[in-house]
Amino acid sequence: MIYILIPVIIFITDFLIKDKIEKTREIGEDEEILGGKIILHKYHNKGAMLNFLDKKQEFVAGLSTGMTVGVLFAYLWLLGKKGMGLLKTGFALVLGGAASNIYDRIKRGYVVDYFSFQTKWKKFRQIVFNISDICIFAGSFLFILWNLRNKS
Repeated sequence: MIYILIPVIIFITDFLIKDKIEKTREIGEDEEILGGKIILHKYHNKGAMLNFLDKKQEFVAGLSTGMTVGVLFAYLWLLGKKGMGLLKTGFALVLGGAASNIYDRIKRGYVVDYFSFQTKWKKFRQIVFNISDICIFAGSFLFILWNLRNKS
């Protein structure tokens, strides 16, 4: 049951945060939180990661949707298997994050990103994320970890 709740919780949480950011923030308005370690922004990402292919929004939306459908089928197949909790968690994180970002791409025409990390590296500080991005990254990491642990 937890593996079904994870993507639902990610989707709902990120949806609510994105909606609040859209309604209460202006682009270019920054706010430091958690002792300045995190910076809240409002950013519309029209492309893929790091705004790559921002002029090809329909292509990015179609590719993202197709990849997410593939992840969904693998996830549903995996749910019927015993064990493999690490892998199921990874797929659940990726699926929840991808679904939230795809919803944005289809509904808004862009993905709402809303925070960055305060670091000494200016380039990294300029990258703006959302919770879905972090979940996709974490889920992918768990998938890699599972594969390394189960390598024959």
